[in-house]
Amino acid sequence: MEKRINISVYQQDHPASSTKRGSSIRRAARWMYIRLPDLIIFGYAFMYMYTGWAKFNNMDTFIKGNSKIPYLGQYAKVIGYGIPSLEIVLAVLLIIPVYWIKRSALWASTLLMGVFTLYLSLMVKFVEKKLCHCGGVIESMGWKTHIVFNFIWLIAGLYALLKTKLITIKN
Repeated sequence: MEKRINISVYQQDHPASSTKRGSSIRRAARWMYIRLPDLIIFGYAFMYMYTGWAKFNNMDTFIKGNSKIPYLGQYAKVIGYGIPSLEIVLAVLLIIPVYWIKRSALWASTLLMGVFTLYLSLMVKFVEKKLCHCGGVIESMGWKTHIVFNFIWLIAGLYALLKTKLITIKN
């Protein structure tokens, strides 16, 4: 009888050890809960570093393209240097392991993605000659694909903001 008590106490203290399947499901669920926001954050960092760098490498083309944007063309140089600079700064801030810096950069990154998504949507809806100078492979996407891509990243950013807030409250 003592063995039964000891076994049941052990199983209560270590419920995950009772079955391997239950343990792996709990471990996978914990990984998704904690690490998916980090993957999104690093995804944003990579994407913004990539597109910012691509824009800097083709700065003349980027500024020339911006000058053709209705209503914003007069600010082509400011936009031309400002957007890639902002993207690269956000990419760096997203990988700094200080919570409030990373969270602020995630807010700004998600907001910027919302602005990009709105810009593309307005371009598709209202402008005959569509302009996109996102840089690299992303620039080569079709318009609808690009809007869906941006929208997915926007939702992912919102998800990461929600989950990182919950994780900090629990700690």
